[in-house]
Amino acid sequence: MANWDNLLGLPLEAALSKMRERGIEPRVVITRAPRREEKEGGTLRVIRVREDEVTVSVFYDGDPAIE
Repeated sequence: MANWDNLLGLPLEAALSKMRERGIEPRVVITRAPRREEKEGGTLRVIRVREDEVTVSVFYDGDPAIE
């Protein structure tokens, strides 16, 4: 079992690229806080990695005071 800790916090596409380089096509699970309203934008970032699965959540990058 590989150590995928270096993928934590990466945008989804970057993490998938690294996993695909090793011949792994993981299942992607998207999670979100139950009370958060869905809004436009944001970046899907890796919050958990298993050998055949990555869990991602939306992070709103940038200064929240501007939005």
